[in-house]
Parts: sequence; structure tokens; C-alpha cells
Amino acid sequence: MNHHLVFVYGTLRKGEKYSYYLNKAECLDENCTIEGQLYDTGWGYPALVCESSEIPVKGELYRVTAEQLIELDKLEDYEENGTNNLYERITAKVETGNGQQEAIVYVMISIKDHFKRIEGNDWMLRGN
Repeated sequence: MNHHLVFVYGTLRKGEKYSYYLNKAECLDENCTIEGQLYDTGWGYPALVCESSEIPVKGELYRVTAEQLIELDKLEDYEENGTNNLYERITAKVETGNGQQEAIVYVMISIKDHFKRIEGNDWMLRGN
């Protein structure tokens, strides 16, 4: 069975509205980070953009099956080689308590004018 590492930073994190997608996945680290900047889309979910920031983006690292990854792709409206993807799926370096890991992460290529930068780069602290 193929397994993939996936970094999640928004609505898939524990306690968030889509966390149930990862109920059967193995959580490897609840306190890891990735380089980038988080934005509140205003649509109930965040956007991670690959740009430099002083504070890394906080998230969780999971090991998922190929089938679970397909379900995550559907949730994130991602289609391989798709031209209308909301998010792109990339591989990036994640800092964990056990060193650096490479993981899949869903990133937004460009931001909209109404997106608001999330101070602290932590979706769980938005609006605080």
C-alpha cells in the first residue's frame, strides 16, 4: 500500500471542520512548520502561498494512503494537470520534532485582493 506524507495547515487540522478526513490517517506531528505565508480567503478556509515570511506556517503532518490522498484532492478541488485548480499540490520541506521531512502540501498560486494575511501564520489563531 502506498503512503504519502501530507502537511495540513487549515480546515484539515484537529478540531477543524474537515479534520474527519484524517480520522484514519496517522498523525506524525501536531506541531510542525513550513515556509510560506497564510491568508484568510474570507471563504472559511486559508490559502498558503509560497512566499517568505518571518514566522513559519504552523500545521500538522500526516501519513495517508493513496485512497485518502484521492479524497484530499477532491476536497481541495485538485486535479493532476488540471487547468482550473484552486490549489496546486507540491512537495515541500516540513520542519518536525524529528527533523526535516518532505511532504505534500496544497498551495495557492496567487492571492486575491480581499485575502487577509494571518498574523502569526497559524490558522487556529486567526482573528485572535
